[in-house]
Amino acid sequence: MQLFGKVYLLPGAGHDELRRLRPARPVRAWMDRTPERYAYRCIPLSAANTMGWEILNPVAAEFYWSGMSDLAHLKVWTERRHRWGPKTHFGNGVVTWELPYLFRTPPEYGMVITGPANHDKTGIVPLDGFVRTDWLPYPFTMSWRLTEPNRAVRFEEGEPIGRIYPYPLGVLDEFELHPADWDEDPALKKRFTEWAASRDQGYREQRRSVEQGGGTMDVERDRIWGKRYARGQGAGGAIVEHQTVFRCRELKDPVACKPEKPKDE
Repeated sequence: MQLFGKVYLLPGAGHDELRRLRPARPVRAWMDRTPERYAYRCIPLSAANTMGWEILNPVAAEFYWSGMSDLAHLKVWTERRHRWGPKTHFGNGVVTWELPYLFRTPPEYGMVITGPANHDKTGIVPLDGFVRTDWLPYPFTMSWRLTEPNRAVRFEEGEPIGRIYPYPLGVLDEFELHPADWDEDPALKKRFTEWAASRDQGYREQRRSVEQGGGTMDVERDRIWGKRYARGQGAGGAIVEHQTVFRCRELKDPVACKPEKPKDE
């Protein structure tokens, strides 16, 4: 079943604001800087990077916080005035973006609001939230909290300030975690034991190869481990369907979505 949500532009927001909503991108600057960009071979990281849609900063801005709780001790500078630029609303070093969108999701689905996955900023952290976008008739905001007094923090125009993705309400309330005994599932215990032994042997081969001048840690890691998780391969060798990246869809052109007016006869 195909699910879809809706995004409404608030009064006064131009259609160009839709360009600030985009499918989450897989790349991260810090991952690019790892040796041979090895961080991208961590499938859980790369998959999380692509979950949802990113919201982009509309105007370059800098923040400076003295460490005190009241609004006067948090300064926000922007390169130009912008209706949807960052502001101070809550004090305590919290910077807030009012978003020009109202989202609607199917019944019993809400919207998770977080910072962009695996995206770090020195001196500031995103504040996560969950909103009932299946019935809420007004928009939400995106906030970050400065963590280090007397340090300037800058966001460039076009830099991701948030991420959204839909989530079914009933999953967490209905899901349970049950403590289990390994002896209840001997097949799983056998596969885990084989994997643990293979891992330990792989570490030993990796260190030995590097010490003997056979290659770098990153190259040897690929050769020895064989990218089993990326292929969806368990310790027993079976291959399973395994999604390693998400492909969230681009927003449709609002003009193209409108039905054509009938031509005069």
